[in-house]
Amino acid sequence: MNVDPCLFYVPASRAANLLKNVPRHSIALVLDLEDSVPKHNKPAARDQLRSVDLSGTGLSGVSMRVNTIETPDGLLDLQLLLELGGEVGGLPVRTVLVPKVAAGRDVAIYRSLLSKLANPPEICSFIETVDAVENAFDIAAASDGLCFGQADLVAEMWAPDEPYLARARSQLCVAASRYGLPAIDTNSFELWDMDVVREQCEAARRCGFTGKAAIHPKQVDAIVDTFSVTPQELDDYRQTIKDYEANEAGFAVSKDRVLAPPFVLKARRMLALHEGIARPVR
Repeated sequence: MNVDPCLFYVPASRAANLLKNVPRHSIALVLDLEDSVPKHNKPAARDQLRSVDLSGTGLSGVSMRVNTIETPDGLLDLQLLLELGGEVGGLPVRTVLVPKVAAGRDVAIYRSLLSKLANPPEICSFIETVDAVENAFDIAAASDGLCFGQADLVAEMWAPDEPYLARARSQLCVAASRYGLPAIDTNSFELWDMDVVREQCEAARRCGFTGKAAIHPKQVDAIVDTFSVTPQELDDYRQTIKDYEANEAGFAVSKDRVLAPPFVLKARRMLALHEGIARPVR
């Protein structure tokens, strides 16, 4: 799965009207059939995806968030994707985001149902239930990426217990890193104070998230600036590996860095994760 610093959600029911406001840089466009679409509008949202034109977005592909297959709408969402041959508006659906995942076997069901497509999309699973938190490693092993759904997780709790939420976020990030997957933080509901959004982004990155969801164009810059990397950072990772391989001693300490196997392994993992999402020059 591509490591996009920002997943930008657009309600599928309003896609044709909202696409003109979609940012053009460093985002993965997510056509949402789940939470942002009321139940009575879901049939119309699916119809919208049958006719929407995405040729003007400048994107090479899109993502889609479907409803859980435990509901009729979820089954109809997957049926639509199969009917369209894995494409929407002329663009391939590269990733399907699946909610309410409880265990790795749930991911396997989605993968099996979509396997008939010529180019099956990758599966990004939501960790947004208590069961999912407990089974995060099992889910990560079966997935191509993980997303955190804090609002849904809190809905299962009597109160938003901060220590538990911190544990859930940590569990997701460690499981994602264990299997080399992107870890996408929950979206922010702050639409006015972008300093707050930036603080949320920085806290998420410190936890180990590699990106964050956005529900408004104003949020995108803070997310992209926080989670993307500069070409210089990528070059530093490459130089660390190159210098270590050229060092016969296998260990070196200087004022600015330490060359040793753990740090080289870190550089290799960060390159594998971040290649291709260098921060754009502005």
